[in-house]
Parts: sequence; C-alpha cells; structure tokens
Amino acid sequence: MLRVLLSLSILCALQFNVINAQHHYNEHKTKNIIWCTKSLEEQYKCQNLTVAIERDFQLFDEAYLNLTCFRAYSADECIRALDREKAHITSLDAGDVFTAGRYNSLVPIMQEKLEGGFSEYFSVAVVKKNTLPDVTELRHLRNKRACFPWVGSLAGWIVPIYTLQHNGAMEVVDCNNQVKTAANFFNSSCAAYSLIDKYNPIGDNSDKLCALCTGKITGGRCSAADPYYGYDGAFRCLLDVGEVAFLRHSTVSEMLQTVEYKKLSPDSFELLCPDGRRVAVGEYRQCSWGQVPSDAVVTSSARSYHDRKQYQMFLKRVTELYSDATREDPNQQQPIGIGYNNYEPSNGNNYNNPIPYGGGYNNQYESNPYGRNGNQNPFSRFDENYRNERLDSSFSTERNQLDVNGSIPIEKFRIFESKRYQGSNLLFQDASKGLLAFPEDDQSFKKYLQKSIDYVYGIRECPVPAMTLCVTSEQELEKCIKMRTALKAQILKPELICKKMHSHINCMQLIQTGKADISVFDAGDVYTGGLNYDLIPFMSEVYNLGEPEYYVVAVAKEEDPDTELTYLKGKNTCHTGINTAAGWTYPMAFLISNGWIRPYGCDSVRAAAEYFTKSCVPGAISSEYNTGVPYDSMCDLCHGTSYRYCRRDASEDYYGHTGAFRCLVEGGGHVAFMKHTTVMESTGGKRKEWWARNALNDDFELLCTDGTRAELQDYKRCNLGKVKANAVVTRGGINYNETQLHAYINLLTYAQQLYGRKDVDAFSFSMFSSPIGHYDLIFQDATRQLQVIPPESRRYDTYLGSNFMRARRITDCYAGAAQMTISLILLLTSSLALRTFL
Repeated sequence: MLRVLLSLSILCALQFNVINAQHHYNEHKTKNIIWCTKSLEEQYKCQNLTVAIERDFQLFDEAYLNLTCFRAYSADECIRALDREKAHITSLDAGDVFTAGRYNSLVPIMQEKLEGGFSEYFSVAVVKKNTLPDVTELRHLRNKRACFPWVGSLAGWIVPIYTLQHNGAMEVVDCNNQVKTAANFFNSSCAAYSLIDKYNPIGDNSDKLCALCTGKITGGRCSAADPYYGYDGAFRCLLDVGEVAFLRHSTVSEMLQTVEYKKLSPDSFELLCPDGRRVAVGEYRQCSWGQVPSDAVVTSSARSYHDRKQYQMFLKRVTELYSDATREDPNQQQPIGIGYNNYEPSNGNNYNNPIPYGGGYNNQYESNPYGRNGNQNPFSRFDENYRNERLDSSFSTERNQLDVNGSIPIEKFRIFESKRYQGSNLLFQDASKGLLAFPEDDQSFKKYLQKSIDYVYGIRECPVPAMTLCVTSEQELEKCIKMRTALKAQILKPELICKKMHSHINCMQLIQTGKADISVFDAGDVYTGGLNYDLIPFMSEVYNLGEPEYYVVAVAKEEDPDTELTYLKGKNTCHTGINTAAGWTYPMAFLISNGWIRPYGCDSVRAAAEYFTKSCVPGAISSEYNTGVPYDSMCDLCHGTSYRYCRRDASEDYYGHTGAFRCLVEGGGHVAFMKHTTVMESTGGKRKEWWARNALNDDFELLCTDGTRAELQDYKRCNLGKVKANAVVTRGGINYNETQLHAYINLLTYAQQLYGRKDVDAFSFSMFSSPIGHYDLIFQDATRQLQVIPPESRRYDTYLGSNFMRARRITDCYAGAAQMTISLILLLTSSLALRTFL
C-alpha cells in the first residue's frame, strides 16, 4: 500500500512539473510578428494578409502569430528597422541580404522556392531584337544606355558589373565606388540609388546613372519610387529609353504576362551572352552572366532560435494556406541552396498536383470552426468601415466553390500575387511557389549566398591590392591595426598593412624601396624625405584655419613673467623634436637670424646647447638626425625610460606638440614651442590625463617676437611664423606610380568620411583621436580633415614654401646640399662646353 501511495505521489509530481514546464513555455512563446514593408503597395498587401490570418486563425494551430505591418520606404530602411527591432521580418534580394548580414547582423531564415523547386535565378542581359549590331563583345557596351533594377541588386547590378570588370571591358575608376566605375563605362542610364549616401559616401557621384530615370514625385527620381526601379522597372526602361537591361531570367516572361505588355512577344527580345552571342530569351541557361540565390526572408540575429523557428512555421503555414504550394512532408524537406545543376525531380516537390486554396481546408470551413451557424458571414465582425480601413479594393470577395448553397462568401487572398495591388513582386516574388526553411546552422548570409559571394567581393577588387603604412612606435602600430580592422569592416580597398620601423628615416628608406607605401610626416620630415629620398606629399592635414597650415607659437606659464622670447639664455626649453618645423626649425631660425643666439656656422644643435641650460629635444642625440656632436643637455628634460629616452617618436612622453606642452606643465620647462592649437586642446578638462587635469587656458601665455606677451587666442598676431601642416607622403621620382597614388588618396578619403569623427565611444574608431594617455598618433589630434594636395604642389619645396626653406637653411648646414651639388655639376658642365665652343 505504501509503495502504491509513493508511486502515485511521484506521478503527480511529474505531471505537475510537466504542466508547469508547459505553462512556462507558453509564457515565453512568441505571439507577435511585425512585417516590414518597403512600399505603400506592400503595406496594402500586408494589411490584407493580416485580415486573412485573423479570419483563418484556427487553421494555423500552433503556427499562429499576430501579424502587424511596419511601413518603410526601402529595403535599407527595413534593414535598419530589423536591426533596431522595430520590425521582425522582411524579404530581401540576395544583394541586400549581403548588406543586411554584413553590416546589420541580420540572418536569412527562409528562401523563396521557384517553379520546379529551384531556388536560384540566372542573371541575363536583355536587348531589343535587331538592335546594337555593333555589340559583338562586352567591351562594345561602352557608352550604351543601360537599365539596372537598382544599385546593389545581385542579378541586376553586382553580377553584370563584376563580369564587365573581370573580362577587362570595364576599368576600375574608384576602388570603393562601383557607381563611379559604371558611370565611366556606360552612357546616360538608370540605376536607382546611385546618388544615395550608401553608394555616394563622399558626395561626388555624377548623375549620369540617374539621367534616364523618370520619377516625377519629389524625391522619387532615381529611388524606390521611380517607375524604372526594380526588375520590372528596368524592363520598362529598356522598352522606353534604354539599349540594354540587366535582369533576372524570369523577368521578361513575367512582364509579358501583364496586361500592360501582353501584346509583346518574347521574340521581340534577345539575350546578350558574355561571349557576345545573341540567343532567344528562353535559352538563358546557355547565356547567363551568373547564377544568384532567390530572395530570402531575414530577421535579426538577436532573435532567439525559438523565435526564428516560430517565424518559419508561421510563414510556411501562410504559403500553404494562401498559395498553390503543397503541404511539405517534414521528413522530405528539400536541402537549402539547391541550384539548377544539382536539382533532382525526386526531391518530393511535386507541383503538378497542387492543393488549391480551400481544397485542403474547406472541410474545416464546412464544419464551421468559428462556431457560427451555416448562414453567418465569417466576416460579420468587420463592419463596413473597418473593412474599408483595413482592406483595399484588390481584396476581392469570391464564392466558396465547395459551398453548393453559395451562402458563405470568403476572401480569396494570394500571397504570391501582386497585380491586384497595382504592383509586382510585393512581399514575395510573384514567380515564387513556396518557401524553404534554413536549418539553424545555415542561417548566415555566407551560407545563403554560397558561391555568389564571390561576385559581391569581386566587384570590390582593386588594381592596387594593398597600401602599407609605416609608423615609428608601438602606440602608433596599435592604432594602425585598429584602423586596418575598421577599414576592413567597411570592405574598403586597397587593404591597409601596418609596418613599424625604428625611425622616420627608416620609413623614408622603406617607402623609397617599395617595402612601404605611405607615412605621415611633419613638415621637417617632408623636407628630408623629399630632398634625400624622392618622396612627395599628396595629402595634408587641416586644422582650425581651414587651410593645411598652422602658426608656430612659443608658450610660457603666466606665473613666470621673467621668461621672454628675446632673451632665453639659461632657460629650460621644450621642443617637439629635432628638425621639426614648430619645435625646432622656426624658433631656432628666429633666434639665430635676430642675433639672440650665436649660429656657430649653421650648427643649430650646438647653438642651442650653448644657449639653453636644459632642454628636451627628442632625437637630438640620435645619429640619424644629428650628424654632429651630441649634447646631452638637449635631452635632460626628456621623460622617456630605457631605450625610449629622448626618442623621436611617440614612445617618448615629451615628443610632439602635446609632448612639448606636457614638458612645460610638469617637466620643468620655461618655454615650449608648438602649434597654436595645442594648449587649447589640452586644458580646461579636455584631456583626462593627470598632468593636464588642473591646467587652464589662463595659466599660459604666448611669447611674442617683440618681447611682449599675448593671450592664447591672439596667435595670429603673436607667432613665429606660419608653417605647412603634416602631410601624407609616398614615392616620387622614378618610382612614381599614378595608379597607386590615386588608390591611396581614394582609400584615405573614404576612411576619413567614415572614421573622421571626434566624438566616438569606446567601441568606435576615430582616425583623428588618440586613446587616453597618448596623443597625435599617426595623425594630429587637432586634424579636422585630410585635404588632397594639388598635383602642381606635390614637390616637397613647393609644398613647404620659401619661408620654410629659408628657415631650414639657417638651422641646417646640409640644407639644399643636393640641389647645390647638382647646380655645381651643371655649372661646370656648362663652363666646359662654353670653353670647347670658344
């Protein structure tokens, strides 16, 4: 008896746990689904679908979800809505699936199934018959009028542009802008989205690929509202104004079935093959430009696997109820991604005997699952106003064919039909026959695209594969690696490679020999690189002046009134680095030329060592920069430890403009030489480092050349001169390569457009900011933008200007030595020639 009671207790406990578990499951079960629509017509169709589902909710069983429709205006807007969880699902072209997965972490959960169970389209080029007789090769398409569905569509844009690029017909004009490359090849065309920010990030696209578009409404031209948008729109464009259209293989036959074009014959068109042949529209398999996956339904990767499974069940039931799709046997589910070449008719996808809507479920209607009597209208809960609000006229009322009395009218909804809504391919492609569900492990854009991803990445290939940036410290190398990661995330080309060398001189040597490509130099290093290594500046930093230049200023503490610029003998000084423009060349040239310091010929290092008591001049004891006698006093104030002591790179704490200011604040300096923005960037709480926390603008003053002082904001009057900003340099001379140069300019231009912001969080990258504890890594923190240097100013002496060249000759015994040697050789040669002639 005790055993029986114990067994009953255990059974009751187990049953209670099962009930609790079921209750817990039901509590967390997904109940709602929000469908993002991409147009007003799609919104109408989606709203009609919601009413059909509300009517038929008992037929959904466990698959039922409460559907609502979220109105957007484009695929990109839907992608952002799903990413922000304002909506749950939408359907996308394969090209947009890549964008959604790559940049917004959306995942495909289902794929449209076409006639015969196929799940791929062929990309084709369509022309009107007996036109373009001069086109016998793809390169002959140059300067033709083309019609594209939209920029970014896989079959209608990516595959054609990829094919034209890779067979040599289309030259890559811009490695990071497909629109510019296409516009350079084709004549006036229509490619919707070619002017939106996504495909025109720096705003310099021409409107050539919008010239044939005909949108009339405000903002509608060359957008999703344009009549020539989409595959059907590209077909209309071909008929009206175009010479070639890039479409899916099914587009022509679909359009010829519409009322608008039913009088046209397929024989009116031809397919242009990649080898230049012409074939009939039906022979697309032998004349395709490539195969692409059919459209997919996507959702956010943040949705749980259970939610995604629920979405799949819901959508599967929708297609079963509102199309001619058969109810699939779960044990015979077709594998995802099947293509034309590996399709087998035995996969259980029999479309010859479809179950018509109502055919498999009308018995349930006849058994009155709504609990109404046989004469009651199942839509009686919708009054007329409600119906007019929720439904448009395309939601027609038909008689139930199985109801012999004709007393139960039903709303006939077709999920794969759009003509009632004055549109095509709404929510799904009209040619679709069903949906295929992706297993959890296959829910990624890479597995969905499979080999088609080669087109997506291939269209972004660049004739210049890589750009190597040379840096001189571990801190700069770390920032360079982060920059490389950021550029790679945006698939910007050429690929950035980072290389660290011991000094700027080493970087100059590497660039000259082709082992590195670019580096960012101070004006002093631009001079050295141009004079000795044939390097040329091609982009320059721009600070707050709006031009690529800055003022050199001398700064002292307000509490130290005894320090003045006309008499610095015995003072402690802080410099940005040996041979740098603001920290060395300009101040030393001023002091020497005005007689405040004995020049010792042109040995500025000795002159400074004899005049100042202690200094920090990073690089002053390095044989690479100081070929004369090293003076230890030139590094006495420097702060670097071990091998970093007095190094001319970011590993020395007092290197650079901010380093010189820090030397003034905490290092015992009486005066610091720097650019005019440095103090204002570092005081008033703008820097978080402990040495700058209590520093205020009012604590510092400018030293003027007449011996007076001025406030920091008065730098235009109180300065030592104006000097050119830091510049990005590359190879010149006999190793000059214009293609490479344009690729470098292009990459840096797009990089600053995407990563040039100052106010970034800890998870974002900024080109013109340095992490706390460091400053001016690679680029100056004061940089607002990079500006392309005009070609006529890319010689180092032309860029730097006569004032800098004169200052450099005052402070450097070897300045201009190379030119002087050449001049002497030319003079001797001319003299000998003249003597021979006489």
